[in-house]
Amino acid sequence: MKTYTALAQAFAKEDIGSCFALLGDANMHWAGALADQGVNMIYTRHEHAAVAGAAALARSTGRVGCATVTCGPGLTQVLTILPISVRARLPLVVFAGEPPANKPWYNQGIEHAPFVRGCGALYRSLRDPATMLDGIHDAFLTAKRDRVPVVIGVPFDLQNEPWTGPD
Repeated sequence: MKTYTALAQAFAKEDIGSCFALLGDANMHWAGALADQGVNMIYTRHEHAAVAGAAALARSTGRVGCATVTCGPGLTQVLTILPISVRARLPLVVFAGEPPANKPWYNQGIEHAPFVRGCGALYRSLRDPATMLDGIHDAFLTAKRDRVPVVIGVPFDLQNEPWTGPD
């Protein structure tokens, strides 16, 4: 099993029901694995629309909304909706992937954490398979308890590695 499959299974266990998505290289394998878990994938034409869809779901149901965008410029496209979601106190979890960890240069690489924190949201970079599943569960708990968006990043080269974490 690949790491992206284990991550998708962890998201599905959070009973998200639906995930709003715009796919790119840092989230496409994870999104496919999430769909294989029976999660309803709602594909959008813009990253903002994906997170806005999750925000609307959170606002209308009170549940944690889930969205996914790709890394780098894909994540920067949520600059408007992420602060709106923070101010509205909407519980969201956004899977954004991350640029490859083992590639010294990547043309779409940006530092995700300062960008997300600048929007007022929380950022979780998950790089250790031993703690990734707990990190996902913690992101959902934090989003729900504190009513705040949490963005999760996992380098996409690490996502494609064989899963070595807990069962």
